Amino acid sequence: MLTTIRPAQFEDLEAVWQMWKAIMEQKVYYPYDDTYTRADIEKSWIHLSPKNHVYVAVQGTEIVGAYIFRANQPGYGSHIANASYMVKTEKRGQRIGHQLCAHSIEMAKEAGFRGMQFNLVVSTNKGAIKAWLDNGFEIIGTIPEGFYHFEEGYVDAHIFYRKL
Repeated sequence: MLTTIRPAQFEDLEAVWQMWKAIMEQKVYYPYDDTYTRADIEKSWIHLSPKNHVYVAVQGTEIVGAYIFRANQPGYGSHIANASYMVKTEKRGQRIGHQLCAHSIEMAKEAGFRGMQFNLVVSTNKGAIKAWLDNGFEIIGTIPEGFYHFEEGYVDAHIFYRKL
């Protein structure tokens, strides 16, 4: 099915929240734990503001993925973007994450960023690692046991970078 990517709208909030919540409950991709509330995610991930560039992937009328990019650091580090992505669990394997990444690169370039960095990519997330490498990112560092994986215990986490 054709996937389109568009800027997120306020009306998308519930669908993005439900997708985010389901992914966080898996405890294998993101460091957020059960104490992270909907209000927290609305402020940091979903908040539609000039600092947060949020996009959704849509198949028909269903939101099947989303991403956000923003400055990785304030001030003198604000020329490097940071991005996070999510794909609805039952839609994985359709290269939606790859499409989201490629789209985010173009949008970050348009927004004036000079590079993009991912601060914590769990080493067991093989699909994401392949998508990021395929989109021209490289692993610039590995944090030994940098993530507590719910099923596998402590696993490495990678830092990825790509010049824009």
